[in-house]
Amino acid sequence: MHNSLQKFLFLGVIIAVIAFSGAAHPSFFVSGDAATTGTNNTSSRPANDPPILILPSLSADIGAQVSAASNPSAVSHINADAATSVAPFVRVGNAAEPDLGAAAALVADLKTGAPFLAVNADERWPMASVSKLMTAVVATDLLGLNQRITITETMTAVDPSEQILHVGDTYTVADLLRVMLLPSNNVAAESLAEFAGRAQFLAAMNAKAHAWGMANTYYDDPSGLSAANESTANDLLKLAQQIYANYPQVLAITRMPQATANDLSTGQAVTVKSINNFAGQADFIGGKTGYTDQADGNLLSIFSYEGRPIFVVILGVDNDVRFNATQELYNWFKANFK
Repeated sequence: MHNSLQKFLFLGVIIAVIAFSGAAHPSFFVSGDAATTGTNNTSSRPANDPPILILPSLSADIGAQVSAASNPSAVSHINADAATSVAPFVRVGNAAEPDLGAAAALVADLKTGAPFLAVNADERWPMASVSKLMTAVVATDLLGLNQRITITETMTAVDPSEQILHVGDTYTVADLLRVMLLPSNNVAAESLAEFAGRAQFLAAMNAKAHAWGMANTYYDDPSGLSAANESTANDLLKLAQQIYANYPQVLAITRMPQATANDLSTGQAVTVKSINNFAGQADFIGGKTGYTDQADGNLLSIFSYEGRPIFVVILGVDNDVRFNATQELYNWFKANFK
């Protein structure tokens, strides 16, 4: 009898503690739907279902910082974002939008996607070597940066005028990324894809585009020589957003004025220089050039303005004026938005 009374009293204490916790912290007891939406709605839960105990979720910024612990190169972006979570840019000037004669153009807040200027932003256009940004992403996903790749005849066939990479040369993936992104080398792009398995590599490029919501984008080759490589200004904004958030090392390469690549077969170092006029500029975060006869001049750029990333892309402009045209768009934005 005494033992039964003790058990009864102990059970009563447990029930009281649970009841007190539920009253003091109602958000701890929610249905499955409420756990997703962040509301306390238990009406949809069957009466005989026990409450689900959850912990308060981390904020987006805290989650990003936790994720960044294993990726130190992303920390600067996260800190900048946390420090600049302020009101969006507002228009303060009335200057007319520049008329650059481009097939498409877009100036937007990279973080929010809010457009400041949009010209044919959903029209598909050949990407040319802007394609190499996705090639860099997929190479990073599929290959180790220290993986060695020996150049073959198949890899060099894409560009008979190749001057940097030769059959028999051996480079790491990291060095091939520099050769691909700075002088926009087509053989480097093909080398990364061929080594991973070209069909698999291209499938991964298109799968990534699909996963990132780039519904009007298609990759037919890793270099951008194919006119079938098409995208839109709005899709390229999505690409830039993902690279900025998850592949900052790719942008870090594209802002280098030059870099060194080492041929491991001979021990010789090769210096490769960027063909991007903005490389090395203090406010340039990164980007990629592109040119083919079908595409004419393309240029994707990300600039830092008042501590926030601004996206500028121009497609189908005269190749000789793409940098001046991009600068004009960027200057127009800075003069009219604060």
